[in-house]
Amino acid sequence: MTLDEIVARNGLRFPDKPALVMGERSITWRQLDQRVDRVANALRARGLSAGDLVAILLTNSIEMIEIYFGVARAGSIAVPLNYRLNGNELSEILGNARPALLVCGSTLVEKVADSEPALSRWIVGQASAPGADSYEAVVGEASAERIAAIDRESEPFAVFFTSGTTGAPKGVMVSHRNLEANAFNQFVADESRRDDVNLISTPLYYAGAVFMSVTYMMLGCTQVIMDGFDPGRWLELVRRHKVSVALLVPTMINSVLNHRDLDTFDLSTLRRVFYGGGPMPPTVLRRALGRLRCGFTQGYGLTETLEATFLVASDHVLDGNAQQEKRLSSAGREAVGAEVRVVDGAGSEVPAGVVGEVLVRSRSVCAGYWNNPTETARAFLDDWFRTGDLGYLDEERYLFIVDRIKDVVVSGGTNIYTKEVESVLYEHPAVLEAAVVGLPDDEWGEIVAAVVVRRPGKSVSAEEIVAWCRESLSGYKKPRAVHFLDELPKNPSGKVLKRELRSMLGRRAMP
Repeated sequence: MTLDEIVARNGLRFPDKPALVMGERSITWRQLDQRVDRVANALRARGLSAGDLVAILLTNSIEMIEIYFGVARAGSIAVPLNYRLNGNELSEILGNARPALLVCGSTLVEKVADSEPALSRWIVGQASAPGADSYEAVVGEASAERIAAIDRESEPFAVFFTSGTTGAPKGVMVSHRNLEANAFNQFVADESRRDDVNLISTPLYYAGAVFMSVTYMMLGCTQVIMDGFDPGRWLELVRRHKVSVALLVPTMINSVLNHRDLDTFDLSTLRRVFYGGGPMPPTVLRRALGRLRCGFTQGYGLTETLEATFLVASDHVLDGNAQQEKRLSSAGREAVGAEVRVVDGAGSEVPAGVVGEVLVRSRSVCAGYWNNPTETARAFLDDWFRTGDLGYLDEERYLFIVDRIKDVVVSGGTNIYTKEVESVLYEHPAVLEAAVVGLPDDEWGEIVAAVVVRRPGKSVSAEEIVAWCRESLSGYKKPRAVHFLDELPKNPSGKVLKRELRSMLGRRAMP
């Protein structure tokens, strides 16, 4: 099926049930289905045909979801854009994608004022722009007639642009079938229910927010939308809307745990927190298990693979035995519909416990990169996707990720995995957040540099950080430079931007 059929079916099954809620606005499944028809007809009326691209530059909103599914119903392809990018970066992506239309939020118009001047634009909101049309006017005037279904389930639902190791944007083609297959895997992992309420707090240009939404929309669940993550507002929305499931990245979980009023909120309806998108420090995970008192599911995957493995709720055991404790550091086991291999540099599978590159094969793996056959060919070994992550499988096929290949610090010819050092840093009582990067060094090639955010009211010196690490790590793994920041640079989905840290620090880290 194509994903717009989810909305059509729910419009028949649950016509008066809230589909989307944001602030004081609410839209039922019947209303959403009608809006999706109008968006699709508006696109057709503007001459768009099957396979054309529609770029979307919006912050989280009800409109963004109706546009995703309206584009799908028209047989076109959505291209969600990161609203934190600057004008030059957005121009590069638009030049690569060559969309037929740009739907842009009124507060973001200036960012693309000089990009592709001939590109047709619809503006969501009150502002206007020369040559642009009002989204609400265009959609409101469009026909509400149903467009006949188009068999495009193996074609892209969306192209998600992500940065490669060179920094050049690559458009990941995620199909309707990829997201449908991922949803079935997540149903099993999350033990999803029809009466769940999903809270969307990560940006909807981000594949994680989309796959989580699609999963719970398939069951007819209500989606509560935040325009941007804030831990206090997140807690309030869980309480107000009786939220039962939510996707958070580890840095978001950490900020919720450190909210001063956490214990005053009634979170009794919250049954599952799904996390992924970056390393989860075991110390933070143990605190979350103890304080949030809900089930947790970890999903491991990339935009290109969606979820390949899951650490399910029954694996999240607080104060368990040694084996259960170790599993908290893993990414879980293969999804029902996925396969994982770990290979050496020659592409040969390695034994259990040996570190190598993680490869994935499943119905959720994308076909490749938009208009980029060279990078597509590099990304696959036969029909296995090369994740660029280093890890190992244990005897029970639990996957342990040790680092990104590009983040490994090679010091004196020895590999040092940053995730291991970060886990030790998070155990320090004065450390709120931490990240580890490699910095160039004339003698060692690279040195380990620790970047630390102190807890409010706590004090710790660089020397104390190094001494702390020396107690738990081999000497060659301890940081040789420590730098303190007020906050770590993150993207809107909460991932720490290590490339920015390397650029920021250079040789300025404190020895």
